[in-house]
Amino acid sequence: MKKVLLGIIIGIAVLAAFLYFGGGRYLRIFGAKTEEAGEKLEKYEKEMKKEAEVLKESAKEAGETIKEKAGDAKEAVKETAEGAKEAVSKAKEKAKGYVTK
Repeated sequence: MKKVLLGIIIGIAVLAAFLYFGGGRYLRIFGAKTEEAGEKLEKYEKEMKKEAEVLKESAKEAGETIKEKAGDAKEAVKETAEGAKEAVSKAKEKAKGYVTK
């Protein structure tokens, strides 16, 4: 019970000191600074969102380019493989011609 009473008395004393030494003015200044910081943060947030959108679009474009290049490479590999198969077939035919003679 004594601790509760002591806590209440200390709380009242701190509140009185806060009000006596101009606590309202400090709160107003602190509030204004907080508001300024909030406005700056909003600007940074908007800029970050814009940059994120630009990066997202760039990533999509890069992905599409990579898909196109991969498709082209796949076709080139396919053509090379077909050419190699044809060359092997011709070589087999020639080899058969030498073996049968």
